[in-house]
Amino acid sequence: MFNMTLDELDNNEAKNDPYSADPAYKCYGNNGIAYYYCGRETKPDMDTEWTGYEIETGNALMIMVGDDKRHAIDPEDIELIPANSFCRTCGQIGCHCNVYE
Repeated sequence: MFNMTLDELDNNEAKNDPYSADPAYKCYGNNGIAYYYCGRETKPDMDTEWTGYEIETGNALMIMVGDDKRHAIDPEDIELIPANSFCRTCGQIGCHCNVYE
């Protein structure tokens, strides 16, 4: 059920645009809220100040629908959900107040 990879997440058209019909996901441990995928999490290493490069942590950056805080989540804890299964305003899975059909 869960068990996405970063490559699978990158291949979807999911970016952090709350006004689009991009794919949404649920995350293990917080199954009641939908998330958008933003990209791969990176962190600076000891040479970042000089090179400008950061290293990937292996986690996906996700934003809860209706929020703006980024969360680093293991891709194996992420599952794609249908576009009509969550509210685009509050992000609650099962709420049908603002659903794209």
